Amino acid sequence: MTLEPVPLPFEPEDRSADLGLTIVRLAAQIARLKPGSAAALRRGPLEGEGCAAFWQLMADNGIEGRAGDLPRWAAIMQAIAILTPRGGDEKKRSAHDGSKPMGAALAEANISELRLARLLSARGEMRRDLAIRTCRRLSGNESVRFDLRTLANFMLRENDKSQAHWIARHYYRIASKAKDTQTGETSQ
Repeated sequence: MTLEPVPLPFEPEDRSADLGLTIVRLAAQIARLKPGSAAALRRGPLEGEGCAAFWQLMADNGIEGRAGDLPRWAAIMQAIAILTPRGGDEKKRSAHDGSKPMGAALAEANISELRLARLLSARGEMRRDLAIRTCRRLSGNESVRFDLRTLANFMLRENDKSQAHWIARHYYRIASKAKDTQTGETSQ
């Protein structure tokens, strides 16, 4: 059964653009980056003097975030770059899969409940750091693709608990099914 993603609210300064469409477009653009630019994004777009690809993507997508939002947008693009398969193949798929909830991807990748709890309760720089670390864990399996709109909304809207609840709901739905499957196998 495919779950429908929740509609994402707009950032106050980005009302002219749909955040969801922006994230899907960013994922496709990051998948088409040259390997060096993608590697710079994976390292951190605001490290040192900054990553040219980050600023170009911001401009191309009309993202005019406040100065305080720059670290959030940088973390979103870094996470997408980490999740995007590496290499120079121009036909590689983006890391976005709108039909797979983020929580389901975390459960299927065996992210522990403790890591999930820490991620969902973190705020500010810690949230961004834990999200990037989680994406690095997921990137070991290049087939991990999920709804990046949820990740972006989770990182942009720290005080909105609905995205954390959405992630947790899908994580535990998959974890419960896996537990039921294991229990069924051991009782036979």
